[in-house]
Amino acid sequence: MVCRSLGANPDNLKDPIKISIPRYVLCGQGKDEHYEFEIKITVLDETWTVFRRYSRFREMHRTLKLKYPELATLEFPPKKLFGNKDERVIAERRSHLEKYLRSFFSAMLKSPSSPLHIDKVGLTLSKHTICEFSPFFRKGVFDYSSHGTS
Repeated sequence: MVCRSLGANPDNLKDPIKISIPRYVLCGQGKDEHYEFEIKITVLDETWTVFRRYSRFREMHRTLKLKYPELATLEFPPKKLFGNKDERVIAERRSHLEKYLRSFFSAMLKSPSSPLHIDKVGLTLSKHTICEFSPFFRKGVFDYSSHGTS
């Protein structure tokens, strides 16, 4: 386990977790064709990337909002019955999922019931802490596509 001090940089204290979804990729063929979103996570000076399908986002949201009711108030992009492979819909979904993840971490860092609460993790916030909190953020988990988790 690697734990890093937040150091003297006050920006790290304000925003210790940076998250983005820079792109999405089309995976699979035929009826197994689907999009995976690249999620780039930076905790202090550790950065890693995972690829996740929309269904994994939805599963994480559903599971964690039962444990942390404050997450139920976050706006989660709805499932689309039609057009879910349309480029425009996917681009919009990417943007909404990125906003959701940023709000998600903001809520978890502020929530006293969260193991990520800033007073609990203090100077030990790390990639390990995030991955222990939810396997969604762990490399290698849920990865069946050829894109892996580079």
